Amino acid sequence: MARFTSPLPVQAMDKSPAVIARISEPVIVHRPAERRSPLLAASPHSGRTYPPDLLAQSVLPLDQLRRSEDAYVDSLIAAAPGLGITSIIAPFPRVFIDPNRSTKELDPVLFPDMAVSPGAATPHVQAGLGIIPRVSAGGHALYQGPLAGVEAKKRIADYYRPYHGAIDVEMKSARDIFGNAILLDFHSMPAIAAGSVDIVLGDRHGSACGGEIMATVEAAFREQGFVVRRNRPYAGGYTTACYGKPDQSRHAIQIEINRGLYLNEETVTRSGTFPATREKIEAVLRSLVQEKWS
Repeated sequence: MARFTSPLPVQAMDKSPAVIARISEPVIVHRPAERRSPLLAASPHSGRTYPPDLLAQSVLPLDQLRRSEDAYVDSLIAAAPGLGITSIIAPFPRVFIDPNRSTKELDPVLFPDMAVSPGAATPHVQAGLGIIPRVSAGGHALYQGPLAGVEAKKRIADYYRPYHGAIDVEMKSARDIFGNAILLDFHSMPAIAAGSVDIVLGDRHGSACGGEIMATVEAAFREQGFVVRRNRPYAGGYTTACYGKPDQSRHAIQIEINRGLYLNEETVTRSGTFPATREKIEAVLRSLVQEKWS
């Protein structure tokens, strides 16, 4: 069951480093006291609660597993509920199950006893990065061998579906209230991939978001001094494609933040520039809340 909470002070939502614990709620939804915007802010890859079962199954230590996180992105957007924006956070780690993949993207190498869809052999799956990854960041094998199919079914039922169920509910609610629903799907990208770019906005090359909405979001980031690029090298993943249906008044943008702006990638810890970056992201969200979305 999802945990629904009222908005909390940023400091209260800024959780400590990774913990090893059982996950009692598969998705955390922070609803504002007053919903002021059709915007939803999601963080699917910043989960840092590692189930003991995962650590028992994996051949990698926790510090290696953590390199796959979009670490602390949930903290970067922690101000959202206080501004009137609902936020949706996945507390589970990306290496456990990836909510930015289709349920069809099952890896036949990792789950040889499962019937795999003919369309499952996507580049992500071939690289070992399907809905349940076979490798971690850097290409390190996560497991000593294959897993039982029942494990995949359990992770999908217990974690993946509740997360997407929450997004679906909140998107429908936003559209009912405001006439539009706009999903901002926050991620982070390695500094080496980002190069000189601070923010990459992905709308599946225009198919997942209305042009005016995309331009408004881009302008809000540029006003805070961010160097912004569209769709290269990240045009948006499964979540953007799934929820971005402009002809149905549902829009989705994948937002990639350069980790060099806020993170020590080697130690997976906040850098000295984390507070300043968080303030800029908050300013972006505050600006977007004030827009009159039609």
